[in-house]
Amino acid sequence: MVTVTLPEIRKAQPLPETKETALDIQELDIYYGDYHALQNVNLPIKKNAINALIGPSGCGKSTILRSINRMNDDVPGFRAEGTIQYDDVNLLHEEIDTVALRKEIGMVFQNPNPFPKSIAKNIMQPLKEHGLYSKQNLSKKVEENLKQVGLWEEVWDRLHMSAYSLSGGQKQRLCIARTLSIHPEVILLDEPASALDPIAMAKIEDLLLTLKESYTVLLVTHNLQQAARIADYTAFFYQGELVEYADTKQFFSNPKEKRSADYISGRFG
Repeated sequence: MVTVTLPEIRKAQPLPETKETALDIQELDIYYGDYHALQNVNLPIKKNAINALIGPSGCGKSTILRSINRMNDDVPGFRAEGTIQYDDVNLLHEEIDTVALRKEIGMVFQNPNPFPKSIAKNIMQPLKEHGLYSKQNLSKKVEENLKQVGLWEEVWDRLHMSAYSLSGGQKQRLCIARTLSIHPEVILLDEPASALDPIAMAKIEDLLLTLKESYTVLLVTHNLQQAARIADYTAFFYQGELVEYADTKQFFSNPKEKRSADYISGRFG
């Protein structure tokens, strides 16, 4: 199959741009064979905000992230119907260039996954893959991106040491810096702090609050306190259904749906 870039898709299949949203999920149904994993999801992902997806395990939160980034395409039996609109592009278009897509919409996973390279080369590798080869520019970008995630002062004197020498929280911030190095518009994070100690988790949360000034953040979390602390908007999923979506303060103080209230109060989950 011939792939085309995002600009080519935009030209060939224009959709109305929604100014307040970075992503607009419309009538999304996800199947794995006969299993209906997500059912008629309609969800706006607000620009320059932290958008949290919460709900019990297996409710479809991570499936949404992987569908946005087209990481489920090779899963046997996977099928997506509906629209995931990014600017004026339907990301479910069958001929979309996933390399171009993942440059604009980056992803950070639950367990830190630095490359088996030095700290500096973890930042340099994606830059080289996108055509930035100047040694001076690469060094500048390494410093810039590590400062962006608050890691520079901690590692500036050991940039050539293995990324595996870092602590868990440092590794995760390095992975975020690596994602930011190629200037995405949207950052998808799948439980990025769940494996970290409270101090490291607080650093990740502070970082996300800073990043939302320049990026759109879509965060999957099981931690209700984390969502309440840092999210601007919260979407609650249960058994593949979007039960409720609201401003975070409103959601936690006055949920409209009984299932939302029950989940927040710990009656199930």
